[in-house]
Amino acid sequence: MEVKEGQTIILAKGLSKLHFDDLPKKVVSKAKILLLDYIGYTLSAYKKEDTAEIIIKVIQELGGKPESTIIGYGLKTSCLLAAFTNGSMAHMTELDDTHMGSASHPGDSIISAALALGEREDVDGKELILSIVSGYEAALRIGEAVMPTHYWKGWHPSGTINTFGASVAAGKIFCFDMDQIASTLGLAGLQASGCFYFIAEGIRMPKDFNTGRAALSGVLSALLVRQGFQGGKTILESEKGFCRLYADPSDIKINRISDGVGEVFKILEVGHKPYTACRHAHSAINAVLNIIKDHKLLPNEIKEVTVRIFNTGAAFVDDSEPWLPEKGLYGTRFSIQFNLSVGIIEGEEGIYKLFNHEYTKEKLDDSNIRSFMRKIKIIPDLELDKEYPKKRPTIVEIKTEKDNYSCRIDYPRGEPQNPITHEELLYKFKILSSNVLDEQRIEEVLNIVDNIEEIKNIKKLVNLLTNKVL
Repeated sequence: MEVKEGQTIILAKGLSKLHFDDLPKKVVSKAKILLLDYIGYTLSAYKKEDTAEIIIKVIQELGGKPESTIIGYGLKTSCLLAAFTNGSMAHMTELDDTHMGSASHPGDSIISAALALGEREDVDGKELILSIVSGYEAALRIGEAVMPTHYWKGWHPSGTINTFGASVAAGKIFCFDMDQIASTLGLAGLQASGCFYFIAEGIRMPKDFNTGRAALSGVLSALLVRQGFQGGKTILESEKGFCRLYADPSDIKINRISDGVGEVFKILEVGHKPYTACRHAHSAINAVLNIIKDHKLLPNEIKEVTVRIFNTGAAFVDDSEPWLPEKGLYGTRFSIQFNLSVGIIEGEEGIYKLFNHEYTKEKLDDSNIRSFMRKIKIIPDLELDKEYPKKRPTIVEIKTEKDNYSCRIDYPRGEPQNPITHEELLYKFKILSSNVLDEQRIEEVLNIVDNIEEIKNIKKLVNLLTNKVL
């Protein structure tokens, strides 16, 4: 039966025709930076996160054909399990990339899928970059089509839309045509899942499961389609398809999926986190650091801090008890109160030191930090929420005996509208990757990623991303 050309087919057609030589230089450069950032924040989880250690134990039990590498650990397993593990690890330290319009962290799943399958298939650097860019285009466009009610319903976009992105990334590794990409999207849509039920319980491990599962599901979709499995051609626009089921019908912006595909690249909208915290907390961190720096305020001068934050964000990062045992280090990453207290008492340098797990534990037990946290009041603001997800608006007011100070941040640092420098991104990578790599390997990785289009086999890169010689 002939299917009318809807959004699924239009997207599949555009992405199937996309070749490396079609990519503007700035898109290739952005993909390289995202790849480098991904390597750093994924390596940062190595032997530092309980969630990673649990997953590794399960992988060791399962075994699997040794075809793809688990970053940091050097363990080889099936491409499916490698994609799952790396996709989960990438999300753990809350340093992953971020896209405002889709409220997602696309690199976690998309790059994990591209690397795992790419390693198995011996792809070159150009094929890897094309896979990554194509995956981002699919995920971010589909995400924007269903936001914000997709998020408000409780769906976790990094689990749902990332599944589509990972499937397209995997499909491009296999050089799929239009029909095959459409089928891959269809199977991805059947598996798109991941919600936020766990936020109310104060636990965070399920967040990491969502991004890992999205990577696995994307690779699985492509593997099945490669063997002739049919996934349909209308998953996005069907009355019983993804958009209708995962968002309010009145909120669906279906044309966002295909508008300008192959010409306008959404990957350029992706931001980078400078701090190890939920992105919803970053605007508040920036605002406080701005006030402290501009007015040279000392901690003992501050009587009260009020944070007026968009309501959606407040639900995730208003936590006055991050030290509860069941939260582990996740508690610190989802507490505005904790991060602002560290920033005020220790300065911006202290915020950056939270990359270090031991330092974070020390500050979590610091009586001065806990005492200052009681000065911080969080006010969820429904009016500010109307500007989400286009912005992450937060207004911070600091009261002293002598004066009151205020700062509003709409775009946290690291967003394209408020970028961090290339030097800062390199600093972040070097600090995070030093968890596993020595200085020589760090420089080798930097050189390979910077010249990735010249690499004939990405195993040259993957083999460096471990504490072992492969």
